[in-house]
Amino acid sequence: MKTLDKIPTGKIERAGKLVKTGVKVGGNYVKYYSKKLVHGDVSKEELNEDNASDIYDGLKSLKGSALKVAQMLSMEKNLLPRAYVERFSLSQFSVPPLSAPLVRKTFKKYLGNYPEEIFDSFDPESINAASIGQVHRAVKDGKQLAVKIQYPGVAQSISSDLALVKPIATRMFNLQGKDSEKYFREVEDKLLEETNYVLELSQSKEISKACDHLPNLDFPQYYESLSSERILTMDWMEGTHLSDFAKTSFSEKTGNQLGQTLWDFYMYQMHGLRKVHADPHPGNFLISEDHRLIAIDFGCIKEVPDEFYIPYFELAQREVIE
Repeated sequence: MKTLDKIPTGKIERAGKLVKTGVKVGGNYVKYYSKKLVHGDVSKEELNEDNASDIYDGLKSLKGSALKVAQMLSMEKNLLPRAYVERFSLSQFSVPPLSAPLVRKTFKKYLGNYPEEIFDSFDPESINAASIGQVHRAVKDGKQLAVKIQYPGVAQSISSDLALVKPIATRMFNLQGKDSEKYFREVEDKLLEETNYVLELSQSKEISKACDHLPNLDFPQYYESLSSERILTMDWMEGTHLSDFAKTSFSEKTGNQLGQTLWDFYMYQMHGLRKVHADPHPGNFLISEDHRLIAIDFGCIKEVPDEFYIPYFELAQREVIE
């Protein structure tokens, strides 16, 4: 896969990328309606595929919150046409990674040394690259490690990116309504939290410790001395991404067991901790060889306040239902 030597970080530069994408989308509409005039019955699926491809290509070069919105929308299978869901879902763990020189520069800035000076070995090629950061494999003191590196400029561009993406998303995907402002405000707040790897490390340790009694569920160990606000180091966990595993052939017993594990995990968070892992896309879960669920990302945690929890779950009480 092609690597990136530079990510646009300036507001004008990033806006220019989105404008170019908008021009391509406009051209797709012109092409679609021209065909429709000539041939009459033309499927809109081709237009959706062209638009989804052009929008995703534009967003993946920006990375950050612009691409994160695409990742979130890919989870809304009832909201978007199939072409958008399929293309945007690539943002979960398959986008162009940073080049090795840019990775080394990030290490020097945030940990004070280059990766080869910190680890016994470090793979300069990323294993996974998603919307906000990419993951590299490393070894230190005999331990296999996963090192997540945040893309440059992501945290600083969140507000301006969402201001640019919001009008496009609301019009193209019909997100208008009184709740759209609240939705995008929540997205912005959570993205700002998600770019703080010091906070993610703290949340990861807290959730994994609180949930370590749950059956069939594993978490990596996190290493504070090898982490910073933009770099996060944890155990390397062997497994298959949940979305890939779901496409394989497995027994009903295995499916039921994994489903029960997910249910137990989220129910304990909701009722035991009054907080939830709020970014549950398949890229954040692995399935081990012995079919255990592995949760690997806690950058986005949502507190569940009493004013929501109490009235909501009162609706599930027997006397209310009956």
